[in-house]
This record gives sequence, C-alpha cells and structure tokens, in this order.
Amino acid sequence: MNGMEEADELQVVVFSVAGHEFGIYITGVREIIALSKLVALPNMPPAMVGIINVRGTVLPILDLKNRFGLGSSSVLEGTSQRILVVEYDGSLVGYLVDAVSEVLRVTRDSLEQVDRIQGMKGKLVDSICKVEDRLIPIINITTLMTDQEVLHLQQAAKERAVYSGI
Repeated sequence: MNGMEEADELQVVVFSVAGHEFGIYITGVREIIALSKLVALPNMPPAMVGIINVRGTVLPILDLKNRFGLGSSSVLEGTSQRILVVEYDGSLVGYLVDAVSEVLRVTRDSLEQVDRIQGMKGKLVDSICKVEDRLIPIINITTLMTDQEVLHLQQAAKERAVYSGI
C-alpha cells in the first residue's frame, strides 16, 4: 500500500450490545479487558454500573446497553462480556459490552456520515460503516457520557488527586 491508501484506512473495534453490532475507532480504545469484579457505588447515574481496579487505577464502568436504551446488562464474570477502556478528557473510562468480535480495517469510503442520512441526527452515532452486507453504527466516544457522568468523573479525579497528595 502507498501512503495515500494507508491514510484512507481506519481500524474499527466491533462489539455487540443486546444482539446488535456497533463499532468504535480503535484510536479511542486504550485496551480491551475481561470483566472483573465490579464494585457498585451509591448515587451513581443509571448507566454507571460501578468501578473496577485495573493495575492500580480505579475506572468507572458504564453499561452501553443502558446508555443505548436497550435495557440493562446483567454483570456476569466469566462470560464474553468485555470492558472497552477508553481515554476521555484525560481520564480513563470503561464501557461494558456483551462481546468484542473483531477489529476491522475499513476505508473512509465505507463510512456514511450520519448527518447525510435522511432523518438521522444523532449524537451517539458518528457514522455508519458499510462492510459487505453489514451496516455497523460507529459510536462517537465524546458523546457517550452525560454531563452528570462527566461531573462525577471530574469529581472523582479531584478526590484522587487530593488523596494521592496526602
């Protein structure tokens, strides 16, 4: 491949939630981990199902099934459920999904911007990836969290800074 073709190629992590395929650009994913013991916290927004410890870092976990309005996940260790660890505004956040199936290499030509699809104006979906007979909504990671969840995350980061300074 020449440099121009490589620049036109993107990688998309394909995952499933409630039996539906979705994608997220791999550049936004720090790592994909198996579900480990979740600790629930009181007074969290509905989609935030708890926190986990990943190599000494405490991560908030959001349930994408809940976020997408497709129900709520039963959190079950030892299943195909995975956590997509994503960097958001300088902090790490985990997104609970039912399974991760593949990493696709796609061209920019295979992406249809949502604002160009008649009747679709969404914040969560950035574009639709057309691959063979599949249509895979590509999620915009910058809009996955509500203002309330961002506030919780920022507050937790401030508390972490205070505690680490003691």
